[in-house]
Amino acid sequence: MIPERRGTVRTELEHCGDGDYLMQMNVSPQARKKNPALPEYWQVRAVTYEVEGKEKTVFTSLPASTFSAEQVATLYHERWEIELGFRDIKSSMQDNALTLRSKTVDLVYQELWGLLLAYNVVRREASQAAVAHKRAPSEVSFKFACQHIASHLVVMAGAVSPSHTPRRLEELRGSKWVAVACRLANRAKRQTPVDPKAYRIQPP
Repeated sequence: MIPERRGTVRTELEHCGDGDYLMQMNVSPQARKKNPALPEYWQVRAVTYEVEGKEKTVFTSLPASTFSAEQVATLYHERWEIELGFRDIKSSMQDNALTLRSKTVDLVYQELWGLLLAYNVVRREASQAAVAHKRAPSEVSFKFACQHIASHLVVMAGAVSPSHTPRRLEELRGSKWVAVACRLANRAKRQTPVDPKAYRIQPP
């Protein structure tokens, strides 16, 4: 599933629905030179939809008989949420580190699993706290939630008396940090494009 590039030349083969077409495009001479077995043309499904009054077109191989145009558009934007999740892991949890700390294959796998588990724990706690205070989980700043939860876990780990743990957990899921996290997330959204970046992907 990729965004359409500007200036793409295509021929309509079939109308599958509103803003939904089966298209035919030429395979580039460069691609055919590298692989002479490639056909002269290739087919792709093009789904066009509106976002804030602007038309967007996505190319996909998903069949129209299984996925509607509306579902394709929704899936494309959910895919972007996954990209934002990767960004959160790299920037908020890894401090923009270019490499992992581990030096062996087994430890690299262990570190990756640890990152994924920690990411899901933070997301789960942030989502539950948001819902409990009648906010959408997507409103919560992941970076702030990660820092907040990490600091509370350090305090709980060093607590003299385990009896303080329930109170700490209640504070962890309290309304004050949720309100702050939502404000920070809204500020970040104003600086982040609402649409996925149109990466330069050359069709064959």
